Amino acid sequence: MLEIEEQRGGGLSETKLLLFDLDDTLLHFEDYWTKSMYESFDTFPLTRDIGMDQLFPVFLKHDEQFHENWLDGTIDAREFRNLRYIHTLADFNINVGVVESMAFEQWFRTIRAAYIPRDTMLVEQLANWAKRYKIGILTNGTAEDQYDKLWRMGLDQLFAEGNVFVSDEIGFAKPNKEAYLHAASAMNCLPEETVFIGDSWVNDVAGPLEAGMKAIWLNKKRREQPGSPVPTGIIDQLQELEIYI
Repeated sequence: MLEIEEQRGGGLSETKLLLFDLDDTLLHFEDYWTKSMYESFDTFPLTRDIGMDQLFPVFLKHDEQFHENWLDGTIDAREFRNLRYIHTLADFNINVGVVESMAFEQWFRTIRAAYIPRDTMLVEQLANWAKRYKIGILTNGTAEDQYDKLWRMGLDQLFAEGNVFVSDEIGFAKPNKEAYLHAASAMNCLPEETVFIGDSWVNDVAGPLEAGMKAIWLNKKRREQPGSPVPTGIIDQLQELEIYI
């Protein structure tokens, strides 16, 4: 599916900045998350004897529960990861705290490394766009985690501290309007000169539009489009962005 507005053929000619989401936009969760998380629990000393048929559904329940709290700003990314782990083990009468949770997170990152793909076509496409526009990333999460993903994806030469904006570093998380304005300002661009590209309707469409940016919805999963607001465009694959810019 590709929807093109009347802007086709240069309607976004005032664009100076392409601002991307990271998770499920440049890096898709299905490429790595479930397999690496499952393997992490299955091999971590505190959880390997529980049995994954029992443990993993409980973890997914707490992951969804605390993810909602993270999205609404009740907790930050570190608290989200700690709470889902601590509560999962508590359901199996294993009392752990932040120290054990952080140890598991490091274990997970080590295992995850083998599952994060290096997409040479993606690197090439982004490099080509970088010749014509400023490019940046605005993402929710922790800096350590998000920079690790970029490095393993082979994107660290295109995205570094000067054009990567992570919620725990800038003090604002999407969809807070200040997060988008901060990123645009740091790149010396106005909101109206910025096109945001991402998969989340709330964070990557509604949020940027509210901040005065244009928004391209990456609807890879072909979800039903909410009635409002109206995105600048809708694409199935990142390569289709070329039609709008």
